[in-house]
Amino acid sequence: MNNTALNATSFPLCPSLLIKVTSTPYIPSATAHTVTILTCIVNGISCPVAIGENLLVFMVILKKRSLRTTFNTSVLCLAVTDLLIAMFIQPAFIAYQIGKFINSTYLCVPYFIKTVFEFWCVGLSFITLGLITLERYFAVFRPFIYHAAVTQFRVMLVIFSGWLFWSAFSFSLRFSASGMNLKVYSIASSILIAFTLFQTIFVYFKLYKASRIKDHSHSQASQNRSYPNRPRSLGVAEAKATKTIIIITGSFFLCFAPTLCVSLVHQLAYVREDVILHVVYPLAESALFLTALVNPVIYVWRNALVKESLKELFKAH
Repeated sequence: MNNTALNATSFPLCPSLLIKVTSTPYIPSATAHTVTILTCIVNGISCPVAIGENLLVFMVILKKRSLRTTFNTSVLCLAVTDLLIAMFIQPAFIAYQIGKFINSTYLCVPYFIKTVFEFWCVGLSFITLGLITLERYFAVFRPFIYHAAVTQFRVMLVIFSGWLFWSAFSFSLRFSASGMNLKVYSIASSILIAFTLFQTIFVYFKLYKASRIKDHSHSQASQNRSYPNRPRSLGVAEAKATKTIIIITGSFFLCFAPTLCVSLVHQLAYVREDVILHVVYPLAESALFLTALVNPVIYVWRNALVKESLKELFKAH
């Protein structure tokens, strides 16, 4: 199916919205109904659980002064992006799906929130992970500079600046003439997010190799030649924190990969437009939203002090 045929099947939605968008009509079918019900159930369960998990992370870290480290500050910034997804995007997605199921049409406000803010929130998560990558790089390979120059305030300032950059890019594109075309917006966002993702994976691959030196003493000499400025052994806490972010980044990639693949298939027009938008995309988006649920689980699982503080919090109540 070519783009001309696709455009011919699209129609304008919600003329009262701030942006003009078009989409393919929802055609009720057994497959579409099954996917709609399934995605509503999955997100209806994962959404409140993700909110509770991330709020608990906030409570535990902010309550105990010893946990307010530079790394944990960056993790809280990631928790903010998870809360944005769980508190705003997932409820809007559920309402959008319910509207299609009940009325075979779109509810304008949920559709607006989902259309405008979904990739913005996901982009914030990728920007945050990319900047935590830099924080971890300096912590492992430039420890003297790290301890002299990196503070909680500066970490927050850099991450907030990254958020402002992404917000300016995302909203300027969305509200521009090109941004009215959802495919153009999808391509641009996917390119930037994929670039940030692969850059993060590349850097963390190097960090992961370096962090294993303490377990492979026979490779110490060759590693020192590769990283002459690296300390002779990595701190246990820094190594574990690095591995934690490696795992979070990997899980984020797994959750995001279906959306990226579906977006590419959508641009190539290999599958019918209504199938892509109302069957395949909802499944991929539901997988993407699981990041808000999985990230805090990984962080708590990998951090013994946070686990202990969490147990104390539950015992106190």
